[in-house]
Amino acid sequence: MSTLYQIGEVCHRTGLTQRALHYYDEIGLLVPSERLNGGQRLYSAADLERIERIKNLKQLLGLSLSEIKRILDADEARAHYLATAETTSDPARRSKAVESALRVTEDQLQSVRQKVTQLGRLQRQLERQVRDLRRLSIHPRPEQVPEGIGGPS
Repeated sequence: MSTLYQIGEVCHRTGLTQRALHYYDEIGLLVPSERLNGGQRLYSAADLERIERIKNLKQLLGLSLSEIKRILDADEARAHYLATAETTSDPARRSKAVESALRVTEDQLQSVRQKVTQLGRLQRQLERQVRDLRRLSIHPRPEQVPEGIGGPS
């Protein structure tokens, strides 16, 4: 039997709050592996790995929780399709499963490309603003220089 962690231990290990974990459960982003009769949530090592993946996707790519859920759900779907492809002896079923895994992966790739494009636009905008601000700081317009600092007295 694998080790299960109570919510307090999960919070300590991951840095998330109980409120965040309850919300993740509510939206289906992270459903605990088990629940006791009283409703107490229990988390597995796989759940802890999923939390780290959620945190990394959020921090690295700045994805919303709904975007993260779509990515993780797609990962699970791909794993399911590939498991089906590996275990079936029917070539038509194997081909269909691989095609489904490919479609899920292509959809994920398209989503990431869109996010990269959006981030690229934001990066270029910020780079322009930095250039403009540097130009202003090096060559301030006379009306922008406060009195007593090289401006008219």
